[in-house]
Amino acid sequence: MNLNQDSLDRGKTDMRGVCRAAGLFFMLACAALLVSCATPRTASQTLGQPERTTIANELAARKEIDELRTALGTSANSTVIPRLLQTISKYPGTEAGIEARFLLGKAYQSIGSSPDAVSLYREYLRLAPSGQYAAEAQEYMARVQEEYDQRYPSPATLEAEIGRVRQEVQAAPDDVKKQMELADLLWKRSNYGKSGEIYAAVITRWPEYLEDETIRGRMEFQADGSYLVLSPGEVQRRQIEAQPLECINLASFHSGRDLFTQEARYYAVTGQVVNHSDSVLYGVEVIVTIYGFGNVVYDTTTVTIPRLFPKEIRAFSVRFGNFENIENVYRHECVASFQR
Repeated sequence: MNLNQDSLDRGKTDMRGVCRAAGLFFMLACAALLVSCATPRTASQTLGQPERTTIANELAARKEIDELRTALGTSANSTVIPRLLQTISKYPGTEAGIEARFLLGKAYQSIGSSPDAVSLYREYLRLAPSGQYAAEAQEYMARVQEEYDQRYPSPATLEAEIGRVRQEVQAAPDDVKKQMELADLLWKRSNYGKSGEIYAAVITRWPEYLEDETIRGRMEFQADGSYLVLSPGEVQRRQIEAQPLECINLASFHSGRDLFTQEARYYAVTGQVVNHSDSVLYGVEVIVTIYGFGNVVYDTTTVTIPRLFPKEIRAFSVRFGNFENIENVYRHECVASFQR
């Protein structure tokens, strides 16, 4: 009788041990599951990879494109271009993202950037050969290409034109229009010095041409009679001197996934700031701002860089959480400044 009771007690004890082991295993499995859910995604999963074409992406891209299409006719297109580029980057495979190529081509065309416009129209036609705007893209591309060829003729055509006009100038040296035409052709050939000499000679004989728009944009006359040719290199040098800082390689993405809902909690903005000048810049600041629709400011922050050496590039990264819904963040802006 005692033997049977002892066996029964040992059986109960073994069962309790099995239950404890099973409970411990269940707790460890749950913990492992939670850890795997909470593990952040790698950079390759969150950066640089195009998002899948989902209904949500399509709707979000369509909303942005509709707003930007309206902005193309009501605001400066140079401010719409970076927003279109951002939309294409975020939703590359969506129908609206493809349509953004066409709108971006129109924006480039409106500011006179013919090669970029042709490239975007061609890209749109490659992705949507039977798209809604295919016929318009073909028409615009042909028109832009024709205007570009007229404005920037081939070297052989340009040389022939220069030779012809030079002979006409020699035959009629008092024809100021021929003088101006020759100077313009030499400018197109990048012979800025010789072109400047002709413009200066025109001003000497015909002072009223000081008010000519072409000469005013290409020449700078000093009080002592000397002049400076405003070649593209000189113009670029002055632009760099006026604003030597530039924000480049800007990008944005959602980060900081919630442990349970997996919804992004932060809007991150990354990029680089470069010093184009030949001198050290002190007190460099990059003001990063995020906006909602209608240019509503959601949040802003400042990245401070004590000094930036000539041609140096520094990276920056900030993240924002001051918004009601991350999907309402419409765009971001980065403005660089320094102490003069």
